[in-house]
Amino acid sequence: MAPASSSPDGWKDSDLLSLPVEQYLHEFRGGLLSLPESERDVIVAEVRAQVAAQARLGEGAALALLERLGKPDRLAARFTIRHELSVGVQQSNPFGLVWVLLRLAAGSLVAFVGGFVVIVLGLTGLLLAAMPVLRLFVPQDLFRVDDNLFAITVTTEGVPKNASPLSWGDAIICCCVGIVLVVLAMLLLRGLGQILLRDMRRKTQVLD
Repeated sequence: MAPASSSPDGWKDSDLLSLPVEQYLHEFRGGLLSLPESERDVIVAEVRAQVAAQARLGEGAALALLERLGKPDRLAARFTIRHELSVGVQQSNPFGLVWVLLRLAAGSLVAFVGGFVVIVLGLTGLLLAAMPVLRLFVPQDLFRVDDNLFAITVTTEGVPKNASPLSWGDAIICCCVGIVLVVLAMLLLRGLGQILLRDMRRKTQVLD
């Protein structure tokens, strides 16, 4: 665990915090078990230092701060999301960011709408990008309807009405469009991650 910090007057944080505050911090640390131990130490030390700053004003000030922060498990959940967002943005990990967006979607309009757009763009892009592969292995099942490049039908029940087989040229064009859509989805996902990370950092700022 991180060592207890000291104030200029020589008092350690642990000397300033009452039993209820220590119990709160213990439960808070327990809610961070999904994070690496080193990250847990940093986060708990961050919160402990700020609570101790209030404790120097009196135990009532420290307890009032804990009341404002809410239950320790909910505070730990916010710090966990903050950590996951930070890692996802830094590593450009699309799967990690999408997973966080899905978890935030119920309580965040930005996460819900942004996540929906990202998923639609990503899945559409992947489907279009796969057209050359489908054209190679199942050419008899791919058709254009009414000569519309983006009205593509995949069927195993014969040629649809007003349809023509999908050509290699069309498949390559679809692939290029699909790659563009996937790149746009990735850029949007990273941008959403940065926006949500800033918001989560604000929500986990113990002292204003």
